[in-house]
Amino acid sequence: MPRLSFLLPVALFLTACRPSEEQPQPGAPPVSESGIPLPPEIVEKTGLGVKDERAGIILLLQDTRVALQEFQRNGLVMLVGRQAGYKLTTQDAAASASRQQEQFRQAIAAKPAAIFVSPVDPASLAALIVEAQTAGIIVIGLDKRMLNEGCASIVFSDQHRVGLMAAQTVLDALKRKAAEENRAETTGRVVQIRGAEDSFSTNELAEGFVDGLRKEPGVIVVHDAPADWKAETATLRTAEAFRLQKQFDVIFAHNDTIALGAAKAATDAGQRESVFIIGTDGIAGQKRGMELVRQGELDATIVQPALVDLALQIVLRMRKDKHFKPQAAYEIEPVAVVPKNVEQSLRMGTYKLPKL
Repeated sequence: MPRLSFLLPVALFLTACRPSEEQPQPGAPPVSESGIPLPPEIVEKTGLGVKDERAGIILLLQDTRVALQEFQRNGLVMLVGRQAGYKLTTQDAAASASRQQEQFRQAIAAKPAAIFVSPVDPASLAALIVEAQTAGIIVIGLDKRMLNEGCASIVFSDQHRVGLMAAQTVLDALKRKAAEENRAETTGRVVQIRGAEDSFSTNELAEGFVDGLRKEPGVIVVHDAPADWKAETATLRTAEAFRLQKQFDVIFAHNDTIALGAAKAATDAGQRESVFIIGTDGIAGQKRGMELVRQGELDATIVQPALVDLALQIVLRMRKDKHFKPQAAYEIEPVAVVPKNVEQSLRMGTYKLPKL
């Protein structure tokens, strides 16, 4: 059976903050607080340098072992680097709510201009968010669960919606397969490879995906296994699925990294050409989701918005315009990318950011 593909219309482009012309040049000599260059011998003997008075932004992440979290960190490093007068610090909670609480306390003590937080457990941060806001720190949440936790605003992409979009992409591919085989009924056996065994985002993705598949009673999930966000584990779990199920039509992996691991197992089983494989994240770059779709290693990906780009725009606007009050929440919708629209997506970007 030929490998399947499906096209969903999408709105395309990814915005970014403009680069600043006021950034200090690399290698510039340290200066005193009055702006006078310090003599090299003083710098060498005393270690004195310029007092860093740039406005701080602190990014608190759930777990950078997850590719999207790493992408958020790296993307924000780039964006903040383009803004004169700002510096960025990032912290990784490694999926520990208690560790993130301590990191949040340390962030408040550092007195930054803003804190962006992708929470492990939003409720555990509620009091700290209020404390930060009281201290004049702008807190931007990166999760829909933070809507009532006191943030200045939240920016999110609904993981249930991501699952629904993945399901719709799968159903359209299976409908195409049925039409090619002159079958009136759309059927399919589906394997789901989760990121983690039990986490909020994983559960939301899985529930959205299963909800979406219910549109077609002939499409059923026959195997469901966690991969702990590791490609190697995804290969093992998918190989187990082949041993137990013998044959299936679709693999939905909770991100592109584990989708690639699942694709390896399908290739090893000699069934890659008969299985539609879809991941999520849709990050650009070598061996990332967009490129994997372009090269045909994956059949589709659902692009997950970075979120930090809009979060930064909100902070810059709030600090520039004291009368600006952001919305309580901004939802950025995911975008499906398949071979038919991947080239355009790589050229023009994918999702649109709402206007502030």
